[in-house]
Amino acid sequence: MLRLENLSASYRGLKALQGVSMQVAAGEIVAVVGANGAGKSTLLKAISGQVATEGEIAFEGADLRRMRPHMIARMGVNLVPEGRRLFPRLSVEDNLRLGAYAKRGDPDRFKPLDLVFSLFPRLQERLGQRAETLSGGEQQMLAIGRALMTQPRLLMLDEPSQGIMPRLVDDILAAILRIRDLGVTVLLVEQRLAEALEIADRAYVLQTGRVVMSGSAAQIAGNADVRRAYLGM
Repeated sequence: MLRLENLSASYRGLKALQGVSMQVAAGEIVAVVGANGAGKSTLLKAISGQVATEGEIAFEGADLRRMRPHMIARMGVNLVPEGRRLFPRLSVEDNLRLGAYAKRGDPDRFKPLDLVFSLFPRLQERLGQRAETLSGGEQQMLAIGRALMTQPRLLMLDEPSQGIMPRLVDDILAAILRIRDLGVTVLLVEQRLAEALEIADRAYVLQTGRVVMSGSAAQIAGNADVRRAYLGM
C-alpha cells in the first residue's frame, strides 16, 4: 500500500530523514520506533505532505510527493498528529463532523459516527462538551475519531498515548487493533515502545533519521542489543 524509497526530508532547516526506505502492506500495523529526535514525527509529516522531501513516496502506486496535503488526505491517508490539534472551543460533535468536511456533498458522510461511537463510547456521552474540557485520553479518542470520519485507508498515529492516564492507554491501543481489524492499515509512532511492538505486525527502528533495523515486531522486541542501543528498553 505504501512504499518509501530513499526518502530524505528537512524540517526547520535540519536534515531529519536520510535515505529511508520502508513498506507498509494493506491490513498491517507497522510501528516506527526509536529515541527522541530520531525523525519519527518528521516521517509521518513527510508522508502527509507537510515537509519538503527528496526520494519516493508511493501510495497504491500514486506519487504523493506531487500532491498537496489536502489531496493526500482525500486519497485516504490521514495523520493524527502529536498534540492532537483539536478545535478546543468546539463541541465533541462539531469536531467529529468537521472530520467529514472533505466528504461534503456525500449523503453518507456522517455514517462513520457509528464506528467512532462503537470504538469510543465516551465520546457519545460527551457530544455537547467542548473539546478543551475533555481529559487527555478523551481528547486522543476524539482526535482518532475525527480522523476516522475521513474514512481513511491508511491511518497514521503520532504518539497516541502521550499525555494520557495509564488506565486509558490500554483502551487506545485496543481501539487501534480494532481499527486494523476493520480494514484500516495503521502506521504507528508510539513512545510506549513495548506496547507498540506488542500490537504491531512489523517495525522499523530509526536512529538519527536512518533506518537501522527492520523486521517483525517480535524480532525487534526480542533483540537485546537493539532494545538497549535504540529503544532504551
